[in-house]
Amino acid sequence: MYLTGSHIWNNFHDGMGPGPSGPAEPERLDFAAYLRFLTERGHNFIRLWRWEQFRSQAAGGNYHLDMSPQPWARTGADGSGPGSGPAKDGKPRFDLEHFDDAYFGRLRERVVAAGEAGFYVGVMLFDGWALHLSPPPDHIEGHPFHAANNVNGVAAASINDLQVLPLDPRIAAYQEAYVRKVVDTLHDLPNVLWEVANESSGDGSVSKEIADFLGMDEPPVWGDSTDWQYWVIDVVKRHESEHGYATHPIGMTMQFPVADQTKVNEPLLRSRAEWVSPGYDDEIFAQGGHPMAPGSAPSRWFADPPVADGTRVVLSDTDHYAPGHGDALWAWKSFLRGHHPLLMDYGLIAGLEPTGKAPADTGVPPFEFYEAARWAMGDTRRFAERVELVDMVPRQDIASTGYALVNPGSEYLVLEPHGDGRVLAIDVLPGSYRVEWFDVTARESVTAAPLVVEAAGVAEMESPFPSHPAVVHLRRIGAGR
Repeated sequence: MYLTGSHIWNNFHDGMGPGPSGPAEPERLDFAAYLRFLTERGHNFIRLWRWEQFRSQAAGGNYHLDMSPQPWARTGADGSGPGSGPAKDGKPRFDLEHFDDAYFGRLRERVVAAGEAGFYVGVMLFDGWALHLSPPPDHIEGHPFHAANNVNGVAAASINDLQVLPLDPRIAAYQEAYVRKVVDTLHDLPNVLWEVANESSGDGSVSKEIADFLGMDEPPVWGDSTDWQYWVIDVVKRHESEHGYATHPIGMTMQFPVADQTKVNEPLLRSRAEWVSPGYDDEIFAQGGHPMAPGSAPSRWFADPPVADGTRVVLSDTDHYAPGHGDALWAWKSFLRGHHPLLMDYGLIAGLEPTGKAPADTGVPPFEFYEAARWAMGDTRRFAERVELVDMVPRQDIASTGYALVNPGSEYLVLEPHGDGRVLAIDVLPGSYRVEWFDVTARESVTAAPLVVEAAGVAEMESPFPSHPAVVHLRRIGAGR
């Protein structure tokens, strides 16, 4: 199974829109329209976001994320006793002993609807990024576990209190009860993958430059969430086993910040997770800097992805190495290196269609900027379903460009990324092959004359699309579909 798809922060919760604070009635994404949008572009995977704050900001503070529903019921009452008075948004406080049925009802409804439309869903259990990297003070003061927002006496003051072991026993109990409730809600659905948390803290600290950008007086000290994430994985797996539920793959994503950026993915690969979403680990960032900085070189995960080695399923998400970026070549390179490309689609922050507004006015990239990547992701899926993917492996040594999925002697899928008319050389075993070329930019296919290879060696081919990147598909005549 090959997975690919676009995702954005409000594909589960209500309450995202322009400006630092939201209206009394939270904005709502039309989820059915979102599914149609993705289906039209050939996608089959949704990263379903969990946003833990009911009041927060993102996109440099240009957008509010006052997200609802949350997992716990609001039952707090006004008064002068402990835990009384409203939460920070003026509404009743949360009672962490009681779940909000609306949250879990929506969760099941959306995963079911996605499944009926042919989508797999990565269900995010927790989010770390907004707990330590979204603008203060709402990054923590807008959380149900902050002292001013619940009636239970829980008083989380930072991400350390929520995602770094050892936890307060009450917080651990509330988190475990929530995880079990999510698993109980979705365990029987075949299109579910779990994700522990989005970009929780690692074992490092941010620079003064980044702290200033985030609106913090000094770089804060955050703990390492690794052991906590391993604990969440164990909770999920144990609950599935104890109840005889079908097991669903669980994944772990990049942590930030970490002490050594070149080793950012090691905790993921040491975990019991079946899939991972790596982060940028390039040597050029070993002494600081990051690929999102103005003028920075891109991460290899975007420009020249490493070949998947098969030890983990890799959901290669631009969120963790190139947020704000995405193009057709990235999708094809990721696919042909054995990964499943996911797009952090900032172009959907303002909606599912062009707004006609300039990025300077919205604070986010325009809708149109990501269209080439969106359509290319669907194109890679179409080819993934046409080839005998289970028999093919990514190889850098088969083609002159280094981008190929191959089953030697049977099938080859090769990218020519340059689009400048150069000759494409492919090491091919003897046989006769059907030849199809695909223009990555114009999204058009042409069938060429069969390729007949008398002896093993290099076949030189020229694309019929000399001014655009192209993909060539070779299939042995008489083999497969």
